[in-house]
Amino acid sequence: MKSFVVCMMMMWSGLTNAQNIGLRLGHSLTPSDHLSLRYEHWTNSAINFSLAGFYERSKANTLNYSCYGIDLLGEYVANRSSLTDYLFGWRAGFGATVQNENEPWSLKNHSYAGRLNYGCVAEGAFECYLSEAFRLSLFAQQKLLLRSALGSTRVAFGLGLTYNFPN
Repeated sequence: MKSFVVCMMMMWSGLTNAQNIGLRLGHSLTPSDHLSLRYEHWTNSAINFSLAGFYERSKANTLNYSCYGIDLLGEYVANRSSLTDYLFGWRAGFGATVQNENEPWSLKNHSYAGRLNYGCVAEGAFECYLSEAFRLSLFAQQKLLLRSALGSTRVAFGLGLTYNFPN
């Protein structure tokens, strides 16, 4: 947990000139709680880029699972004018994910590299522009992972709040 917080602080310090910073809270079907800090970089086209650091943790039904990693997505934003019109919008993204999984039974004898998992991620979100500065989103995310020791798919969903930095 300490290393995750340090990584998040390092990511935050490097993003002081970012265009959008968001916090997402949700649940995954592992089952675990999902937390992510997300940076969005807007471009002049309808495709934006986002980088998210995430953490998942579960202690349900004697499961002691934790996972942290990074998602990098290219996102299509359907209605770019929504930011100034205070309307609803949606976005869809596709990209890559890298994560480190910790589970005491099946992964206990694995090294750090052995617990590292990677694959692709697809995401969709419906958004409500609360003001010029804040955006509320309802998101769903599907990951397909290459190593299948703990399963090859992950699904997460939840709510997010994004702060849009003024230009």
